[in-house]
Amino acid sequence: MHKYFGELLIEEKKLSRKQVKEGLKLQKDNPERKLGEILVTLNYIRYEDIIGTLKKQFQMNGVPPVGVEKWLSQEEIDSIIKSIKKE
Repeated sequence: MHKYFGELLIEEKKLSRKQVKEGLKLQKDNPERKLGEILVTLNYIRYEDIIGTLKKQFQMNGVPPVGVEKWLSQEEIDSIIKSIKKE
């Protein structure tokens, strides 16, 4: 079952619906930025929590999130993929 990143953050109680909506509004005005990047910049969530949720999203959807290479290093992306393959 496909889950959007913001939905997962709310389900995991890492953010409120209001915080996600605010991040999405800012993303609409700045489409080159990813939601996670915006939420970290707003200090709503820690970078490490974003990584954990991206990992969960990848597991659920079966495909890596698109565009994260713009603000995650290739090493971090490889680490997420490697940890999922171990599970």
